[in-house]
Amino acid sequence: MSERERQVMKKLKEVVDKQRDEIRAKDRELVLKNEDVEALQQQQNRLMKINHDLRHRITVVEAQGKSLIEQKVELEAYLQAKEQESGNMRVEISKMRERLKGEPMQNGEETKEKTEAINEDPIFDPEKMSIDLKDSSRPRFTLQELRDVLHERNELKAKVFMLQEELAYYKSEEADEENKVPQSSPVINPKPPNPQESGIKRL
Repeated sequence: MSERERQVMKKLKEVVDKQRDEIRAKDRELVLKNEDVEALQQQQNRLMKINHDLRHRITVVEAQGKSLIEQKVELEAYLQAKEQESGNMRVEISKMRERLKGEPMQNGEETKEKTEAINEDPIFDPEKMSIDLKDSSRPRFTLQELRDVLHERNELKAKVFMLQEELAYYKSEEADEENKVPQSSPVINPKPPNPQESGIKRL
């Protein structure tokens, strides 16, 4: 083998060794890229699951809000009816007061105590009466029944207020959840390596 052939063989061997090293480096780079792709896929799956859970939660919150609105409407209607009934009671008490004032003092202290009991109750203020006193179809109620109805009316007002607060809370929570939906991280495309001229081609 001539000296020239030996030089050519040596150069070819160097080129082959260099390309082998480049192939190994590319293999390692490819393994790293595959790991990055798998990590991004897992992150995407997590984000999709979070998005699904948030959508489900928003649906539940919307259903709860709709139910609360319906309950609020029903309670307001019931409260309005109770207030009307309370007005009727005030009218009846006004009639009782007038009747007691017109009765002779047969029982002395007993009649006086009844009159004072009616006058001292704040719910029987004549200024708050808006129903005709001459209406013969007015219902008849006892003092205890009046107090029970007013107590129930106050409880309903408190419940309506609580429902309004809860509805406002759910609406604000729904808005917060919509703003908290995470966005997918952008995939960074790796910059392709600069192609290197083959050693064989240089020869």
